[in-house]
Amino acid sequence: MPFGPAAFLTAFVASVILAPLVARFARRVGLLDQPDDHRKLHERPIPLTGGPTILISAIVAVTITLWLYPGLLKPTVNDAKFLASLFVSGGLIVAIGMIDDRYGLRGRQKLAGQILAALVLLPSGIIVREVSGFGVTISFGDLAPLMTLLWLVGAINALNLIDGVDGLASTTGIVLSLSVAAVLFILGGRPDGLMISLILAGALSGFLIFNFPPARMFLGDSGSMLIGLILGAIALKCSIKQYAAMALILPTAIWAIPMFDVAMAIVRRKLTGRSIYTTDRGHLHHCLARKGVDGVWLLVLMALLCAITGMGAVVATYTGRESIAYVGVGTSLSLLVLTRSFGHTEMSLLTNRLRRLTGSMLRRSAPDRTVLYDEEIRLNGDYNWQQLWETLTQFAERFEMDTVELMVNLPLIGEEYHASWKRKTKTEAHEEWKSEIPLIVQGMRVGHLRVAGAVGEGSICKWMSDLIGGLEAFEFELASLIQELRREKLGITSPPSEAETPTTWGDLQQFALK
Repeated sequence: MPFGPAAFLTAFVASVILAPLVARFARRVGLLDQPDDHRKLHERPIPLTGGPTILISAIVAVTITLWLYPGLLKPTVNDAKFLASLFVSGGLIVAIGMIDDRYGLRGRQKLAGQILAALVLLPSGIIVREVSGFGVTISFGDLAPLMTLLWLVGAINALNLIDGVDGLASTTGIVLSLSVAAVLFILGGRPDGLMISLILAGALSGFLIFNFPPARMFLGDSGSMLIGLILGAIALKCSIKQYAAMALILPTAIWAIPMFDVAMAIVRRKLTGRSIYTTDRGHLHHCLARKGVDGVWLLVLMALLCAITGMGAVVATYTGRESIAYVGVGTSLSLLVLTRSFGHTEMSLLTNRLRRLTGSMLRRSAPDRTVLYDEEIRLNGDYNWQQLWETLTQFAERFEMDTVELMVNLPLIGEEYHASWKRKTKTEAHEEWKSEIPLIVQGMRVGHLRVAGAVGEGSICKWMSDLIGGLEAFEFELASLIQELRREKLGITSPPSEAETPTTWGDLQQFALK
C-alpha cells in the first residue's frame, strides 16, 4: 500500500481513540467552553480537545508511517529537520491555545505566542524569497523572513477566526489539507509535505466524528491555530526551491476563502472603531447562517467554496496555467460579494472611507455645508436604529461636537449597527477633547460611543456635567430599544406591567434584559 493512505488511516484511528481520552482530561482540568448567553450560545460546557488530539495523533501517525516506510525521508536530510521543527512549533501553539482556552489571553499576548511559534519554523528552510503572479516576479530580499512570518501568522489566524460553528474549522481543514496534498502529489518530490497533509486530513476526519453538529467536543483555539500553522508551513515548504516562482500563488488560491474572511474581519473591525482582536458575529459562517444556511448544510456550502478555490489550484498545477487558480478564486469571492452573502457590507465601509478620504483631498466642501458626512450602516440584523441615531446627532449639534461614532453590538439577537457623523470645524486636532464611552446594559457591554469636539466656554466641570446629563435621553432610548428587541426575540407579546415599567435610567438598565 502507498504511504499516503497508510498515513491517513493511521491518523484517523489515532484521533478516534485519543479524542475521548483528551476530553476526559479536559473536563478534569476545566478546559471547557462555557456558554455565556452573549456570544457562546451552546447549551452546556463543551470540552476543548482539538489541539492535543490532533497533535498527538499526528505524532503517532508520523512515527508509524516512518516505521512502515523507513526510506521515505532519506532523499533529503532537511525533510526530517522540517518535521522536527514543525512538531516543536506545533507544541508551542497548542500550549498557547490551551492557556487561552483555559484562562483567556489578551489579543496581543496570543499574537506574541503565534509569532514565537512561527519563528521556530524559519530555520527549517521555509523562507519565501520571491513570489510571482501575472508574469511578474517580486523578490523580497532582506524582507523574506518577515514576509514568511506574516504568511504563517496569517494562516494561523485564518482558521482560528472561522472556528465559530460546530465542525466548520475541522471540515475546512480537511478540504484544505486534501487540496494541498493533491498539489504536492502532482508536483512530486515532497514526501514529507504529502505525508503531513494527509495525516492532518486523517486526524481531522477522526475528530470530526465528535465535532460534527451538534458537537460533543470543540477544537478550541489550540486546535484551530494548529491546523493553520501546519497547513501554512506545508504550503510554503513544498512550494519553494525548484518551484520558487510559484511560492505563494497556489497556497494563496487554496487559502482564499479563510483569508478573505480574515481580511473582511480586519476591515469591519477597524472601520467601525474596534480592535482587530474583538470578537463579533460577522464572519462568513455567521452571515450564511443568518440567511438560513445552518447545520450540516453550512458545512457543505463552506466545503464547496473552499473546494472551488482548491480545485482551481490543483488544475492550475496540473496544467501549468496560473490563470486557472485566479479564475477559481475570483469566481468564489465574486459570488459571495455580488449575492450579498458576505463581504458586501465590508466593501461598503471601505468604499465610504476611501470616498471621504479622496473627497477631502481633491475638493473643498461647500461653504454652507455644516455636516461633512452622516453615514449609517447595518452590519447585521434588520432593526431600524435611525431614530436612536437622530437623537444622538441632535445632541451632538446642540453641544457643537465635531465627530460622533456609535457602535451597537448585540450578537445574541443578531443586531450590529455602526454610524458616524462629522461636522465642519476649525478646531485643531491637538485642541480637541475626545472620549470613548462604553455602552453597558445590565453589566454587559453592548457597544461604544465615541465623541470629540472643542471645549466650551466657562467652567469645564459645569460644561462636562451638562454634556453627561444630555446623554440621559440617549441612554434611556438605547435601553428601551434593547428591551423591545429582547421581548421580540423571546416572543413575548404581553406588555410589561406598570410595576415593571422603568421610570429612571438605573431602573431601566436593570430591567432591559430581564
